Amino acid sequence: MAEHRPFPPSARRLGLARRAGLTAASPQVVAAVAWGAAALALPLVARAGAARIGAWITAACDQRATLAVADVPSAVSSLALPVLAVLAVAALAAQLAQTRTPWLPRRTVAGAPAVDRGPVGRATATARELAGAVVLGGVAFGWLWQMAPRLARLPDLSASDAVLAVGALLGSFGATLAIAWLAIGVLDALARSAEVAGALGMTDRERREDARLAAADPRWRARREAAARGPSTAEAVAAAAVVLLGDEAAVAIAWDPRSRPIPVRLAVGHGAKASQLVGLARRARIAVHRDAALVTELAAHEGPVPEASWARLASIIAALR
Repeated sequence: MAEHRPFPPSARRLGLARRAGLTAASPQVVAAVAWGAAALALPLVARAGAARIGAWITAACDQRATLAVADVPSAVSSLALPVLAVLAVAALAAQLAQTRTPWLPRRTVAGAPAVDRGPVGRATATARELAGAVVLGGVAFGWLWQMAPRLARLPDLSASDAVLAVGALLGSFGATLAIAWLAIGVLDALARSAEVAGALGMTDRERREDARLAAADPRWRARREAAARGPSTAEAVAAAAVVLLGDEAAVAIAWDPRSRPIPVRLAVGHGAKASQLVGLARRARIAVHRDAALVTELAAHEGPVPEASWARLASIIAALR
């Protein structure tokens, strides 16, 4: 019986799971997306193939068959490479969408959570894979049953028309299989997500042990201290509407009539820190306005802007916008 894990995972536990390669990413989704992209590219390649085969037939009729045969390897590569390129790009995009990295290897990381792969877990995964294979086989058989009349008419077509028809049929087959494969992949991803969520959950004992280890780990201690201090200076400046510059001071102010009706001083700097605020504002493309008198009034400390300065501040922001 699986151990009850009622507590959500901590940031440290999520980090360990990421390092160990534990994600809900489904290879079925990657394969389905790649297959579907290749199926969409097939009709375009079929048109190019029809033109190339027509050129071969013309050359053969003109008794230049030797030249046509010598051109076969380059022709095959020119037709196959676009499909392979589309397949690779689609597979990479699906992988990045699920894991935000092109490759996430499985590692053995001490203390990292893991999905229980006991007899029941292995049997469930095997049954899921077999069910997916059966569904794909059924879809392929059903497509062949529906398209049998069109397949039977292929020998009666001319060479170029036959190539186009084969390309269209291959595209139809690929799209049908891709839709079924993608549905299987979504179900597989949901099942994997449930498994990973169960593995990431924490028991009371694991929660206490995780808190103890996080308190002793300098990396997590530094992260907690940074969270307690609030946003960094760069983050504060990036969220500002304007940075006011005085003679020896600068103030980053956030103000929006709808989301932040009361203007707030997010960061205040004197001397070197004032120069830092201005540099960060220019890097983040935040407007910098010089008003020594207003900065003198506001540079005492951070926090809400006194109401007496709202009118002057509003006129500055309106002019900058």
